[in-house]
Amino acid sequence: MFRLISILLISLFFVSCATTKSNLIQNEFTNIVKKQNTYDRCTNFSYISLADNIKYGKIFTEYISLDSSCKWNGLARGYFVSFFMDTIKAKSYKVIEKKEFDNIEVSTYLVDNLYYVNIINKYTVFEDKLMVDYSGVYSTSLIKNYDMSYENIYINRPRLDIDYFSSLVRFNFFYSYFSKDSSDFGR
Repeated sequence: MFRLISILLISLFFVSCATTKSNLIQNEFTNIVKKQNTYDRCTNFSYISLADNIKYGKIFTEYISLDSSCKWNGLARGYFVSFFMDTIKAKSYKVIEKKEFDNIEVSTYLVDNLYYVNIINKYTVFEDKLMVDYSGVYSTSLIKNYDMSYENIYINRPRLDIDYFSSLVRFNFFYSYFSKDSSDFGR
């Protein structure tokens, strides 16, 4: 009898772990204009989406869930920012402000010495949600969840407004942003 109960409890544990959804996978915005699933041998589930939210304005999101046998070959945020800036053909960009909190990084960039844009990275061990916040309103809201005294001095400056709908996952084959982990545990 004890053995049956033990097996039942262990089975229940594994089933509950397998069905738990991550908070990152959920899209927190209404009015999704475009959404597209993206695939790679290293991703379990990933997508890109573009929302035009009444409260927050236009926000691009790339959600990447890496398989546990894969790893990033660098920093996800760094790859995303470089790919984004190359895709929009930015002549220059620099970080003006960076705020880091529990598994969230919010950065403000000055693009071509003219336009401001916020890039957000929400992350866990195997997941990254990389976002382009064109208006800066969502970024300000996120930061205020951790620092109520925060004032965004860049929000009323000229903002970057460009159509971007590309994916690190789709271009992983060419640029190897992530790959199968080749570490040998036997040594």
